Amino acid sequence: MHAPMDEKMVVEDENLAVINIFKEGSEFVAIVETQGWKREYRNTVFEDMLRELVIDLQEEFGAE
Repeated sequence: MHAPMDEKMVVEDENLAVINIFKEGSEFVAIVETQGWKREYRNTVFEDMLRELVIDLQEEFGAE
């Protein structure tokens, strides 16, 4: 259950990234678009492709 929101508080949603993941032949493909860049990731191993994608997003948004 969510805590009640202060009526004066305004919350706006903002998309940080748009991510499309699909399979093309034997490769997993992810196309990631942020306000700063657009990249394509390809790998035959899903976890490896995802790892690269997450590392780049962490660098982009300053997460450790």
